[in-house]
Amino acid sequence: MAVFMLGAHDKDWFRGVYSETYRPLLAYARRRVDHATADEVVADTFLTAWRRRDDVPDGSERLWLFGVARNMIRNAARSNRRRQAAQLRLRFANPPEAIDSVADAADDRSTLLRTALGFLSEADREVLMLVAWEELSHAEIGQVLGISANASAIRVHRARKRLAARLEHLDHSGAGESNVKELRQRGQAALERPDEHQTERPDDDSARKAQ
Repeated sequence: MAVFMLGAHDKDWFRGVYSETYRPLLAYARRRVDHATADEVVADTFLTAWRRRDDVPDGSERLWLFGVARNMIRNAARSNRRRQAAQLRLRFANPPEAIDSVADAADDRSTLLRTALGFLSEADREVLMLVAWEELSHAEIGQVLGISANASAIRVHRARKRLAARLEHLDHSGAGESNVKELRQRGQAALERPDEHQTERPDDDSARKAQ
């Protein structure tokens, strides 16, 4: 009888978690991989949650699911992301015709911001996406990545600086000067959402310790 009641309780818990987190988890996955892969990742993530019920922290189910999905995406799509990054580098390399293509795309701010993100490392892209698109705090990002809130804040700070430098590089390359400047301002503003858990800018010593 006790086993039956426990199973019924777990089923109620799972239904509640699924109902509350399915859409944000699917959106999280689809921002990182194609739709078919995202669907598989979400299904496997919920299966993992069911099998590892005791490992899922109460009150932080969504962040735990993000962490599981993140690992699955990294394992399943690492080679695909590398190919996409290589294609972006080829498209926006030194030849003038490639620079012209950047200028043509500058009217679409989202496209150019994604292009700049494509030049960053996987780790930098991930923390910026967690801030801007998943709207997570530094502490929440730390839970997803398995690091402290302070280390998370340092990573976000450094990733923002590298993104700003990449956008600045596109600007100096002549890629639609006025549009790129506007994009840089809007993109930086979007990635600098006020964070209730945000710490002060780390000094050099604390930054080195967090690496």
